[in-house]
Amino acid sequence: MKHIVNLKYFFDIRTGYYMFQYIMHEFFRVKDDRNVARGHTSRNSNVLWSVPLRVFYGLVWFLEAFKKIVGDGKWFTPSTWFGEGSWFEGDSVFPWTWDYQSVTDAASGASEAADAASGASDAGADAAVEAGNTVFGLSYAYGEEPMAVIENSPEWFMNIMKTIMPNMEVAMFFQKMMVFIEIGIALCLMAGLFTWLVNGVTIVLVATFCLSGMFYWVNIWFVPVAFALMNGSGRAIGLDHWVIPWLQRTLGKWRYGRPKSLYGQK
Repeated sequence: MKHIVNLKYFFDIRTGYYMFQYIMHEFFRVKDDRNVARGHTSRNSNVLWSVPLRVFYGLVWFLEAFKKIVGDGKWFTPSTWFGEGSWFEGDSVFPWTWDYQSVTDAASGASEAADAASGASDAGADAAVEAGNTVFGLSYAYGEEPMAVIENSPEWFMNIMKTIMPNMEVAMFFQKMMVFIEIGIALCLMAGLFTWLVNGVTIVLVATFCLSGMFYWVNIWFVPVAFALMNGSGRAIGLDHWVIPWLQRTLGKWRYGRPKSLYGQK
């Protein structure tokens, strides 16, 4: 009850800074296990040990994004990038845009529409067979087909995405932008820049991919790793070692001003 009253006081005087500092002091920085969690939330360790995981996690995001640029091209031949098989060519891969593709196919002609329908039927049958053979697992095993976290995207999520991406052009814009966002995430993780914020973004992206039916259980480790790296991992061998303290000093002065002594003034 004491903590609730104190937090309400900070809320009433509109100071998120001191509210955050109070939470950190009372729950995460208390010595001798003197908090409500009996010390379990106030254990401090050297973030240096999380640096290899941070770099590896960033490399995973970079490779995943780079594959969407290369497509069917060659990794070491830039002239083959952004072509077939990449996220910059053809139609959108998002499931809520398949209706847009159907409209385009229908407008292209009756014969092409028939061929497309036949191909879609075969693809649907193959997908059904593959879906029936999927195996739940948190790590990939040879010969098994990974199971998606959500096989079919929920209707409410599809409606939201269709509102945000009402046509194929907008969907392709978001699809291309997503590649560069993933590259930015990867570079920030490897450089140790804004690691808390970036890992929070990765959790949101993974949740979005799950709701889209585009994420598998074998990759669900992305989420706990992101939570683990929100421990200030960028402060060890990372740019956060210099950037975050500078931001704290700068933004603190901008919000609350610079304290000055009035002694000696008339």
